[in-house]
Amino acid sequence: MMEFRTGLRGLLAGVAMALACAAGPALAETGVLDRGIGSEWSSLDPQVNFDAAAGLILMDAYEGLVVYGPGGGVLPGAAESWTASEDGKTYTFTLREELKWSNGDPIKAQEFVDSVFRTLDPATVSEKGYYFYSVVKIKGAEAIANGEAKDASGLGVAAPDDRTVVIEMETPAPHILNIMGAFQIPPLHGPSYAANGAAGFVDPAKLVSNGAYVITEVVPQSHVLLEKNPNYWDAANVKIEKVKYHVTEDVSTEFKRFQAGEIDVTYDIPVNQLEELKTTMPDSLFISPSTETTYYSFNLTRPELQDVNVRTALSWAIDRELLQDKIVKGGAIPSYSYAGGFDPDYKGPMMPGAEMAQDDREAKAKELMAAAGFGPDNPLKLTIVTTVAEDRVRLAQGVALMWKQVLGVEATVEPQERKAWLDTFYAGTWDVFADNLVGDFAGAETFLAYMRPSAEPGYNWVKPEYDAQMDVAATMPDKASRDAELAKAEKILLDDVIFAPIAIEPSRILVSPKVKGWVPSAAGYYNSQYLTLEP
Repeated sequence: MMEFRTGLRGLLAGVAMALACAAGPALAETGVLDRGIGSEWSSLDPQVNFDAAAGLILMDAYEGLVVYGPGGGVLPGAAESWTASEDGKTYTFTLREELKWSNGDPIKAQEFVDSVFRTLDPATVSEKGYYFYSVVKIKGAEAIANGEAKDASGLGVAAPDDRTVVIEMETPAPHILNIMGAFQIPPLHGPSYAANGAAGFVDPAKLVSNGAYVITEVVPQSHVLLEKNPNYWDAANVKIEKVKYHVTEDVSTEFKRFQAGEIDVTYDIPVNQLEELKTTMPDSLFISPSTETTYYSFNLTRPELQDVNVRTALSWAIDRELLQDKIVKGGAIPSYSYAGGFDPDYKGPMMPGAEMAQDDREAKAKELMAAAGFGPDNPLKLTIVTTVAEDRVRLAQGVALMWKQVLGVEATVEPQERKAWLDTFYAGTWDVFADNLVGDFAGAETFLAYMRPSAEPGYNWVKPEYDAQMDVAATMPDKASRDAELAKAEKILLDDVIFAPIAIEPSRILVSPKVKGWVPSAAGYYNSQYLTLEP
């Protein structure tokens, strides 16, 4: 375990660190869990962040009403228990006794109410308010998000006393516990937010959190350091004293750092070494199913992409099996749907043309593109915006090559760091966006709710029929009937071809043998508090 060193030991430790820094890249600090995070975090604001990678950091620093334990299962978190009404529309959470913030302040139920309101408030500019009016339909949530309500008086999240949070919904939501974690509903420490504002209250020098760890250092383009929170209710069972999340944009460099012992848990692995690693590092390599789906979104504000036949041609020209097996070679499963493949009980539709052979799809794609006026004398020119991750760049290059060979499309690949990539999406300055979504749980609803026109304006897709069908699904009290209605909604989505489905991504991670307690989680929940670190 890492100790706080003082006196001569502290001086010697400081000298050793200084010498290591002078010599080159610092080695991992003994007793600290070093984790790769990929590209730099997009935000560390707990009510704003919508980046799954940054979510790893924030789920270490904050705790929701529930937590996701090893393997991703739902466990009591800040709430020690909960009950549901018979109609499934009201959930009542009871907080643990004597919960404290990291600065010693008592945690009160109202701070969870304040968090939901801040997330929904248009002034916050949070991308995840839709959780509360689309994934689950909390009373009054949409009115706040639309700017129609200016306070929480009509919100169906209330705190009748300091230890009780009551959530009232318009429709049953059997999946509600899957979005009661720190990623979706962290509490808001009112005093620090009021004193320091939206930018200041996430400053490590001022930050107050309620999770197993506290963020103590943020170095842009380098790392985020967290230290154990002594006021966390379960601090006695948190075995690792410090966790450092390193920016590891280049996966090959991250792998070298893992080999050198500088990184204990990688964010990804070099896909070109996947097969070799199965033999050389079988005890460290974790390849497991995930709830991440990749798809290529089309910008519907571009005149040339407003023609559904052009979008269909682009989708059909992608040979998904060839792309994954011969070009990317990262273990992803080719997909012809959007919300399917995660839940074996969900029987959803596939995209138009999925029943055809690839040769037939390509022949038809050529006809559609020619009918739209594009060909050798007038090639369609597009830019694919993707992240800098190795497998995503390979994917984009493969798609661009297929579009060129099949349709004569001139596609330029533009890799961007994660934050810039997200900013580009919301700015709308893209033709084709190398998109992805990590579901909060293994079920269709988490994906389909995200694509509601009312939920995600970035796609510029307005479809009242889709919203209406999702509303019908939300009224279904049991999973089987709910899934049947969700499948109808997915068909509406796929038929409009606002994106081309690509694949279901696996989780590819290297974990040092000295890290104990690592259990694969489909939704990507890996809280450091459940891990131990051997010398």
